[in-house]
Order: sequence, then structure tokens, then C-alpha cells
Amino acid sequence: MTLIIVLSALTPVLSVIFLLVILRLPASRAMPLSFALTTAICALIWEIPLPYMAAAIVEGLVIALSILWIVFGAIALLNVLKAVGTIEYIQQGFTALSPIAVFKLWLLHGCSVRF
Repeated sequence: MTLIIVLSALTPVLSVIFLLVILRLPASRAMPLSFALTTAICALIWEIPLPYMAAAIVEGLVIALSILWIVFGAIALLNVLKAVGTIEYIQQGFTALSPIAVFKLWLLHGCSVRF
């Protein structure tokens, strides 16, 4: 495996790190640039046919939309819980369990692993 192949495989990660961290570009500009660079490398170095790249892009969009659906649902649920006042009730319940913060963290972790 040559160095060019390794660097081209790491292009999506390295370009995002370079654009966001080193150049301090906003994500709204860094992600399309990284996408364009990665697409160009796929076409030029890896010689992936255009239909395969298009299928991979569509699959990535579907996966991203499913993740966004879950995140937006969680945010909506959090806003409903805040509006109803359930968050304060949950906080009072955790405070009443034990004064030891580590025990509460362990309990919360144990409950979240069950799901």
C-alpha cells in the first residue's frame, strides 16, 4: 500500500480537520469543500465509476437523514419535557436518591445501557 493510497483514503478526515481546526472555516463552508475534494479523489485516484459514487452519496444522505430524524425527535421530546416541568421532577428524583454524585452517574449509566 503506497503513501498516496493511504493519504487519499484519509482525505475525508484529514480535510475536515485541516479546514475546521487549522483554517478555522465554518462548517457550512468546510464540509462542502471536503466533500468536493473527497469526490475528486474518488474519481481521479481510486477511479470509482460515477454511478457508484452517486449511489454512495445517496446512501450517505439517507443515513444522515435518519440520524437527523432521531436527533430532532430527541430535541422535541426535551422541549416538551421542559415545557411540562418534568425535567425538574426528574432532577428532584435524582437528588433524593443519594448525595453521592458517582452513584447517580453509575445509576444513570446503567439505565441508559439497558436501552
